[in-house]
Amino acid sequence: MDTDEELEHVAARVGQALDCTFTRGEFQRGYAQVSYVFGLKISVVGVYGIGGKDVVKLVGSVTEEGFLYAPDGSDQVEYDRVDISAYLVDLLTIRTGLQWYQPTPEDRAAERKAAGRYDDILGGIGTQGWTNADEEKFGDW
Repeated sequence: MDTDEELEHVAARVGQALDCTFTRGEFQRGYAQVSYVFGLKISVVGVYGIGGKDVVKLVGSVTEEGFLYAPDGSDQVEYDRVDISAYLVDLLTIRTGLQWYQPTPEDRAAERKAAGRYDDILGGIGTQGWTNADEEKFGDW
């Protein structure tokens, strides 16, 4: 979602829409507003989008252990992601009055480019940044 609103204000609106409370937390080692609901960790994160615009990203990851391990108790991951994007986009647009959307490939490329610049500043992984392959391999940790 494109917005000039402060992250905390967006998180409060999302929390009201989802009937949960967001608190200061972390997403991919950066600042986020975080809530635990539906067996998910939901993170409201500020990122840079196309043309450097401010974008708020909503990311969920499975935390319910019953979904993380196979029924036989082995360490095999059963579900580590669940895609409820389309539903949440519509629900949040209706309930918050803000225009949410699913990111396009161009949005993801702009976010990766901004992350790469940030990594360079920190002396990190270089200009490559977080790639599609990284996202597939590691997810949104």
